[in-house]
Amino acid sequence: MEAKESPIRLLNFMVVGMEYKFIPPAKKSMAKSPDSFFKDYEIDIDFSNNAVDEEQFYVFAKIEVNNSGKPKPGYKIFIEGGARFLIPKQTEGEEKVINNLRFFSSVNIVVGYLRAAISTMTASAPMGPYLLPPVDMQDLFRRKSQNTTDEGQPSSAK
Repeated sequence: MEAKESPIRLLNFMVVGMEYKFIPPAKKSMAKSPDSFFKDYEIDIDFSNNAVDEEQFYVFAKIEVNNSGKPKPGYKIFIEGGARFLIPKQTEGEEKVINNLRFFSSVNIVVGYLRAAISTMTASAPMGPYLLPPVDMQDLFRRKSQNTTDEGQPSSAK
């Protein structure tokens, strides 16, 4: 089936910071599979959407995995990056569809690229590549909207 091209254009993507640290497990835990360590990791994702003009905008996202004050054995990961997007003014469609592209699809695209960068960054690490598990993006958008509204600022995820 031929894919229809979306009106949103990804102009560029960049990783602006990344770090991973291997935290060796205790000797008695060495025989455990990497997944048994990975499944308990806390994952924190944050993002922002910043307009450049009527057509262009940036989306920045940060992903932290097991990056608390007392990380668990395995990997401690931090990555942040962003992308510049364009939705041409003459794009046909409802405002709801355009807003969906601007505020939801763009974040999913950036998180997808960061997910791939995490896997690549850990590909040669002692426990093999870390694959960021699927994330409930609807819940993430809902909580982001609540947090920014609670702080008295307009929500970028509405």
